[in-house]
Amino acid sequence: SYYFDRDDIALKNFAKYFLHQSHEEREHAEKLMKLQNQRGGRIFLQDVRKPDRDEWGSGLEALECALQLEKNVNQSLLDL
Repeated sequence: SYYFDRDDIALKNFAKYFLHQSHEEREHAEKLMKLQNQRGGRIFLQDVRKPDRDEWGSGLEALECALQLEKNVNQSLLDL
């Protein structure tokens, strides 16, 4: 999110979108952990890796990467 908020990038709507998505995904993770605790499960947290790149050529590239990440998360949830 903050990458797109930089003065040399200045894609404010992309910054708002990715910040909103970040908050939403965090809420999902918190709900899942709460549900696990309620059901007597155990939570084993792992490191969260940063993206492989630090710069995005365009907003489209960032959206494509975000879509692929979302697909990976969905597949991981299906594999549980």
